[in-house]
Amino acid sequence: MSDAVKICAIVPVYRHENTSRNVVKSLASLSIPVILVDDGNTPEGHHVLFEIAKEFANVELVTHKCNLGKGAAMRSGMDAAVAAGFTHALQVDADGQHDMDSIPFFVNEAKEHPEELICGYPKYDESVPKAREQGRKITNFWVAIETVSLKIPDAMCGFRLYPLATSWPVMKRLCNKRMGFDIEMIVKLSWAGVRMRFFPVKVHYPKDGFSNFRMFHDNVAISITHTMLCIGMVFRLPLILGRKLRRCL
Repeated sequence: MSDAVKICAIVPVYRHENTSRNVVKSLASLSIPVILVDDGNTPEGHHVLFEIAKEFANVELVTHKCNLGKGAAMRSGMDAAVAAGFTHALQVDADGQHDMDSIPFFVNEAKEHPEELICGYPKYDESVPKAREQGRKITNFWVAIETVSLKIPDAMCGFRLYPLATSWPVMKRLCNKRMGFDIEMIVKLSWAGVRMRFFPVKVHYPKDGFSNFRMFHDNVAISITHTMLCIGMVFRLPLILGRKLRRCL
């Protein structure tokens, strides 16, 4: 990697400590330093992550004593990345659903466009649960309203490469610490004027896999997130429209 772009990966882990090893192994094979965030796993799960951090070079383990949520885990990971002097952070889910072969392409895009968010959108195979697929369409509809834009094809994909100079200030002000994190983050980065590039990422749901998504609680929380973002959009509408006008001139 060039001196101008120093990339690490942030892998938040809750109840996916076993699948996280293959994720870390893939990142290590690409010589990408890893910040592994133990988001309140059991003592047994913490031990697995501790052993992973010892097994591979350039892996830092950040630990939460209790489960705080994906957003809180990403904040801790990003805080550690900034403190370590990294310029960019690749967000990767620990469950192994994303195609890790996409990483070199994303890294090259970040080098070519270091000030932009490089974001994946899911390219599903037949394993995707239909409820999950339809739910994303609803969220993407609301995100189009909240950003006054049709340029965000997916707001929930956990495969993103963040430019820390612009993303960390936004992260520090986020309200959502759990499943609504990805949505709030991308909307507020859009409000901040951060340019974004989206590319497809293959996503596979293993038959023996499980999700931390709580159907009732997280859907309610996401609905509240959209409500707050819609309210925020109304107050920011003149700024959003003014920025769009300047880009057209």
